Amino acid sequence: MKNFDPKYNSIPKTEIHIHLEGSIRTRTIIDIAKEHHLKLPAYEADELDKHVKVYDQLHDLETVLKAFGIFQNSIASPKAVERIAWELFKDSAKQNIKLFEVRFSPDWAFSGHNLDWDACLEGLLRAKARAEKEFDMAICYIAITSRSLGPESCVKTVDWAIRHKDHIPAIDLADSERDFPLREFVPSIMKAKEAGFKVTIHTGEDTPASFVKETIELASPDRIGHGIHAIEDMGVVELIKERGITLEVNPWSNYLTNSVRMIEEHPLKKLFDLGVKVTINSDDPEVLETNLNNEYRIAHEVLGMSMDEIAACNRNAYEASFIPEVEKQRIWERYFL
Repeated sequence: MKNFDPKYNSIPKTEIHIHLEGSIRTRTIIDIAKEHHLKLPAYEADELDKHVKVYDQLHDLETVLKAFGIFQNSIASPKAVERIAWELFKDSAKQNIKLFEVRFSPDWAFSGHNLDWDACLEGLLRAKARAEKEFDMAICYIAITSRSLGPESCVKTVDWAIRHKDHIPAIDLADSERDFPLREFVPSIMKAKEAGFKVTIHTGEDTPASFVKETIELASPDRIGHGIHAIEDMGVVELIKERGITLEVNPWSNYLTNSVRMIEEHPLKKLFDLGVKVTINSDDPEVLETNLNNEYRIAHEVLGMSMDEIAACNRNAYEASFIPEVEKQRIWERYFL
């Protein structure tokens, strides 16, 4: 479903919800596997795609979890991390993405091969500096703490991010809400907030509006990843608006993971019409075989958003972006005004 229609490709874009681990080219997975003697189910791109991409709506998450296992195994060295990030920036520049936030889970991404987190961050920063110079983008990284790795991992991740606060301005809490209650992670989230970090939390993706409400009440995030099931409760919608929280919405991802039954039923436009600050993003573009242009196509051609409304989503992303103000303002004034 990748899309390079000039109608969408020519638009300057923001993207504030994309996972590094879900953005690895198939060819790169193969190259890294050969270099590091890693086992793959196939070594031809067309064949490996059958194992690492999700093309059809899932009834459960088993397929995507298997795909992510292969992606995780590809993060085999700091050099590989730098290559993966650089290629993501290059692919994003081709879509005219100018304000770009990339998130990654160090304890998940770097643990498969016991990589040094600081060395991997150095690779990420080299890729960032190169992309900002060559493509005139403003970029920042968000450190994810993965619920499935437990509260101790959250403590470790937040403490590491605090040591690298100059390069990582925000944290994210991701993974299953049902299996790993938010309360166990609140102390680390509060520690990050006290240290001056911005916070975004995955909630309301495949869980009801009550989970979104709990997240807001317990953790008071600046932004919410997904949050689409807030639409089920107008009280929660009003709470989001009252707190000025921005939603990072990922339409095609929500359809493929069965968070919405049909893509035509996605609540992006309904939330926009209700006055919620929504943004449009691609989530895991390589796993889900999408890109931001495709998400714009869905928003416009399937969900009925006007191009002016899509431009308003870009402004929402700009205003809510964790990129330092001077950097994002320069890009915004140069490309979006």
